[in-house]
Amino acid sequence: MILAARHANGADFWATPDRKLGIERPISTLTALLIMSALKVPREHEALHGAAQLVLDTCQSDGRARIAPKGTIYSCHTAIAAAALCRNGYATTLMCNRC
Repeated sequence: MILAARHANGADFWATPDRKLGIERPISTLTALLIMSALKVPREHEALHGAAQLVLDTCQSDGRARIAPKGTIYSCHTAIAAAALCRNGYATTLMCNRC
């Protein structure tokens, strides 16, 4: 069911066409990653990998995550992005990437 909704926000991996990752209509990229971690979806799964890459691409040089192309960067967005990545096995990638 979660995979069936991966284009519902207008783009792939539960994002919007302008790459917003926190839109909850019907589910956001971040929420999808958290659900997939609870369901123990393998890290190699194409949808999990694609969603994780979108989140990694939001990482700023100072470690914060910008989950929308414009607007304020909130610490709660960074925390949920880090949790979503780490719960899916991306802790090392997160530490070694731009974040």
